[in-house]
Amino acid sequence: MGEIITLEEFRILKPIECPSRGGINFPCAICRECEIGAVTQTFEENMLIESTVNSVLIHINLDLGDEFERFVLKRLKSELSKNIPQVQKGDWDEGDITILVDDALSQNEESLKKIEWLLWYLPNKWKQLAISAKQVFSKWENQTVKQIVFQFEKVK
Repeated sequence: MGEIITLEEFRILKPIECPSRGGINFPCAICRECEIGAVTQTFEENMLIESTVNSVLIHINLDLGDEFERFVLKRLKSELSKNIPQVQKGDWDEGDITILVDDALSQNEESLKKIEWLLWYLPNKWKQLAISAKQVFSKWENQTVKQIVFQFEKVK
């Protein structure tokens, strides 16, 4: 990760009473309905960071070479979001994959280190992950074609 976002910046997040949502502490980076949740945008290599008083959205732009990689990323996001709650399942115009850090998470040092690792891992390992997915798919494709051709040749 670069110098723009650090663990220290996550530590300054604090809970607020959201006037738009009946006083609950809802992530302002998602809500954006009032002046309390004003968003500050910062750009880093392949990342857009949207910071607010109680939350940060980090949008990572990955090098997506083709529709297969877009499909694989969509599936990966969906599965990651089930296992890592900070990974947002939905699509954001600002990035290919989005991670939410809120004020509650900012108090957990172990979780912050995991997020820092994820912010490094995804951009640096994406191409390897995409190539691996293509290899698995190609193997399936070749085996399936062989099975179909074999059955086709047996038809009389």
